[in-house]
Amino acid sequence: MKKNIFTFALFFSICTCLFSSCGKKSDAQANENETDSLTTIVDQKIETDTGIKKITFEILADSGGVQLVKGEKESPVASFASQILVVTEVPQQSNLDSIQAILQRQQKYEGDAKEALAKKKKEYFDFYIDANSDEVVGLSAEWYQHEQIQVLYNDNYFVSILFYGDEYGGGAGSYDYASYLVLDLKNNKKITLSDLFDEEGISKIQKGILNKALQYAKEQGSTSLEEHGYFMESLKPTEDFVITEKGIEFTYGRGEILPRVNIPPVFLFSWAELKDILKTDSSVRSLIK
Repeated sequence: MKKNIFTFALFFSICTCLFSSCGKKSDAQANENETDSLTTIVDQKIETDTGIKKITFEILADSGGVQLVKGEKESPVASFASQILVVTEVPQQSNLDSIQAILQRQQKYEGDAKEALAKKKKEYFDFYIDANSDEVVGLSAEWYQHEQIQVLYNDNYFVSILFYGDEYGGGAGSYDYASYLVLDLKNNKKITLSDLFDEEGISKIQKGILNKALQYAKEQGSTSLEEHGYFMESLKPTEDFVITEKGIEFTYGRGEILPRVNIPPVFLFSWAELKDILKTDSSVRSLIK
């Protein structure tokens, strides 16, 4: 469990570091406020084995910055960095169009991915300038929207993807957000909790999460879930799960099961633990060795 918690925390630290660097601009860039002047679209292939069990993606990235007041050296700046994941090749048993359609729904765009990214950036900058038209100084006008995608697992006809974002739009502080997508390549579908567990299975997972949460609390020096500060009503299985080589991980965002200052643990259920809990007809049973 400690290893999983550390890995999850490390990933978000890396994301924060990457996003911070996106907002830094040269003097030349700071003198521009055209929403299309700093566009950089990159086709970044994710190199994977394209044999019978995996899928190949490309990441399309668009980033840039805009001044609130054109030509003012000290003008506040908004920065934007976003990505879209597109599928380029699937196993023989899969349907590329079906998988791509699922990805498009998850990423909330239609049509060409590059055009969608460029449109999203322009709309963000237009909104930024309009919302801050009366404010030309101050940190509250230093906005950013940074989004990143990571393929967490890609093997044995299953894919787990993390969509992560960090945003500041004025006010007291920034906020981060994450969503997950698990794909069944053989059946060309998004996997949900109902594909994994029946009501009895959900109940067993619920008990398992409580036990793992208590174990984590004791490792941190607490004697009970309440003492550790858990939000008891939120300690339950959610659709934010990830299929990995080791099993299924249930993840939670900051402030969801613990106060926001705490990094939430990740609860891993090994395939051995899941053997008698998964639905008998669940496709992920093929991962149990």
